[in-house]
Amino acid sequence: MLPPVETSGVEIGRRALLLSIGALALTLLVPVMGLALGIFSIVVCFRTWRTLSRSRQSVIMPVLGSLISIASMFMAVSVTWFQMYFSGELTEYTECMKGAGTGTSQQACVTQLEQSMQRKLPFIPKGSLRLPFAV
Repeated sequence: MLPPVETSGVEIGRRALLLSIGALALTLLVPVMGLALGIFSIVVCFRTWRTLSRSRQSVIMPVLGSLISIASMFMAVSVTWFQMYFSGELTEYTECMKGAGTGTSQQACVTQLEQSMQRKLPFIPKGSLRLPFAV
């Protein structure tokens, strides 16, 4: 059996930072899984931060990792909320686009999505919502 290997503080900090960068990347692909990895990453970063501060080593990597993890968690929660709040409108838009064969009918689907989103957002003036992916 091999003896346990001592890892340096720099290596531990680097692992925590890479884990938080992975959480950010996963958040951009699958927000819910990015949220789960972000929570795990922030726990790892704080434990690494405590370990390194006790041994009087540099804590810059776990601190950066914590900030990146918090940002990825915020993004994941925001995107997940958006998808849940507008799930009906996005489903209608997807179904409309399945049957849209021409540019005019696709534009009608986008206009329908904009109008249905405006009904859910009362603080936006009527007709001012323009989605960037209009045909």
